[in-house]
Amino acid sequence: MMLNNLREATRKLHEELEKENLAGQIISHKISLEVYKLLLLQNYIAYKITEAEILKFIPSYKSDKSDQLAKDLENLNVDTSISEEFQDKFSINSHEEALGAAYVVLGSALGGMYISKEIPNCPELTEISKPHFFNGDRDGVKSWNKFVKELKAEDFTETQIAVASKKAQETFEFFGLVFRQTSVIPQNS
Repeated sequence: MMLNNLREATRKLHEELEKENLAGQIISHKISLEVYKLLLLQNYIAYKITEAEILKFIPSYKSDKSDQLAKDLENLNVDTSISEEFQDKFSINSHEEALGAAYVVLGSALGGMYISKEIPNCPELTEISKPHFFNGDRDGVKSWNKFVKELKAEDFTETQIAVASKKAQETFEFFGLVFRQTSVIPQNS
């Protein structure tokens, strides 16, 4: 029941965010190196902040998306200090809220697998080193499957489900905020 509510509560926001996301340019093979850097930076900011918040309430949470993004950005000499400007724009205050945010973050692994397969087909990205974030490995999918199994095994009250669903929506909105407010291509530091 929790999973269905999360999916239904975020469907429209998910679709809207996909339209804003620069990853579509990887799928179309039209992404430039500078836009790729921006895509990584945007995701770094969003994941770094959400993952840190989730860990406060789910100590067993396993995701290294922000670490992978940091490595990619370092390899491309991109300054990540802008992430500090978003620190106070997202917070989690309960276990249920952490579940809602984790649903969004872990669920993104499925799209990341698809996107990773298209990077070698992008002419402007042929010179980059093997990506850490869009790496195509199945660890993210395994984490997602484990999360889904845990959600299905637990009984939640309607209030808990509502709190988790609201935070999942807010997580998508936070990602959208980051994407919109960082829509300038970063310069090498």
